[in-house]
Amino acid sequence: MPAFDVVVRVARLALACSAEGVESLERSVSTAASAYGVDVDLVVLPEQMLLTERSSGEVGRAAVVRAAPGIFRLDQVAALKRFLVQAQRQPVDPDEACRRLDAIAQSRPRWPAWARVLGVALFAAGFAPSVVATWGEAGAAAILGLVMGVLVVLTAGRPLEGLLPFFGAFVVTTLGLTVLSGLAERTGVTLMVLPALFIVVPGDTLSAAAGELLGGRLTAGTVRLVFGFLTLGLIVIGIVAATGVTGNGDALDETLPPPELSFVIVLAGWVVFCLGLVLAFNAEPGVLVWLVPGVIGTFLLQQGVTRLAGAVIGTLVAGAVLGACGNLVGSHPQRPPRLILLLGGFFVLTVGGVGVRGATALLGGDIVTGLQNLADFALQVPTVALAIAAGVILSDHSRRHHVPGVASNA
Repeated sequence: MPAFDVVVRVARLALACSAEGVESLERSVSTAASAYGVDVDLVVLPEQMLLTERSSGEVGRAAVVRAAPGIFRLDQVAALKRFLVQAQRQPVDPDEACRRLDAIAQSRPRWPAWARVLGVALFAAGFAPSVVATWGEAGAAAILGLVMGVLVVLTAGRPLEGLLPFFGAFVVTTLGLTVLSGLAERTGVTLMVLPALFIVVPGDTLSAAAGELLGGRLTAGTVRLVFGFLTLGLIVIGIVAATGVTGNGDALDETLPPPELSFVIVLAGWVVFCLGLVLAFNAEPGVLVWLVPGVIGTFLLQQGVTRLAGAVIGTLVAGAVLGACGNLVGSHPQRPPRLILLLGGFFVLTVGGVGVRGATALLGGDIVTGLQNLADFALQVPTVALAIAAGVILSDHSRRHHVPGVASNA
């Protein structure tokens, strides 16, 4: 089998896991092409890639690869990195390489369906104390997270998957307004359901889009940005539709209650969040060793610097440190890829959730809160992207110096 087929398979796998952006996608494909002596030209968009092989200066084979970018198969992300690391050191025969890549692409999810449902619930419950620091919020997040987890598993790989942000928001909000109406009246329904919906909030998509735009990849960044805003819109429509169906339009108003949970409990929540992330996104259990310190460190750094110098500086510093650490740790052949190391921090910096809160507050008639949240959202999107990109760029020299030739972004 020609070596070009190996590159095409790498492109297909990398594209399906390219929520971090096209830069890492291009690097993975270029690494495979270099390892197998294939000269390729690439045209890359968030959902498709054109690969053209060149031989002796003339155009040879071409292939178009299409895949919806996502992050729900982090086990495949890790397996692809291991393949690329081995290909750089000692590439196997193209036929064997294609078999290995096909096995990765066709592999079953790392965790069974029930574990992924539990993972979404833990993901939501662990995130909840950082939204509203009360036991009621954490309990509601766990219950609604189980429902959201069932929807995530049932729609995975099916035509309805694209509508999951709308259906999930509608179902979870309807349950919150009926089964958990007391809590919804106390805090507002958006604050109550946001932790359960955070599994589909496109914070990573918006940050990647802003990073692509800042890096001059205008087409890819614009497409990803539009998709991110569409996803946010679907979530908002689902929440608002549920309040209309249940006759609870006033539940869109936010009321942040005084915190009941200690700071230690909030930190413990992030550990639960990491465990949920591993299960929900099919990551390998070993990544917890790196994920927990990264998430808690990002949270503590953002909170600490924010108190000293304001929210913008806090996000800039935390994002830059996250980007640098993820880039440097991910450069090691035996450690998780950069995408996995950055993913938890993306959620900690909470780009998309502020946008959902702003839109629902406006639609609920709370003009002041809505505009303030939307202004924060408009500032956070480029801030997070700029911070992480700066950390990656500043650490690149050290990464190349210490571990030359390693495909850290696979």
